[in-house]
Amino acid sequence: MRIIGFQNERMLSFTWNAPPDLPEARKQRTIVILRFEPEGDAQTRVILHHVGWGDGGEWDKALAYFSNAWPHVLQNLQDSFSKGPRDWTQWLEQMKKITK
Repeated sequence: MRIIGFQNERMLSFTWNAPPDLPEARKQRTIVILRFEPEGDAQTRVILHHVGWGDGGEWDKALAYFSNAWPHVLQNLQDSFSKGPRDWTQWLEQMKKITK
């Protein structure tokens, strides 16, 4: 989506939207705010705030979707730093098959 705020090594914020299967909620952008706090010499705490939710309708489904998705996204981020870059080739091939 669009970056709306940035503080070097401290914060990144951007607009986001719901998945395509929730078209009404997808019309309105939400805001994701990531804050980065150093913890010692080799670790960083990442704090995620996702705000701008609507009420009722598809919004309950969108909130449930992201409540499930963000922990996986953050785990993948942590893994990319601790284990190195991930090879997305197989995942991309599966997505191509699903979206045909």
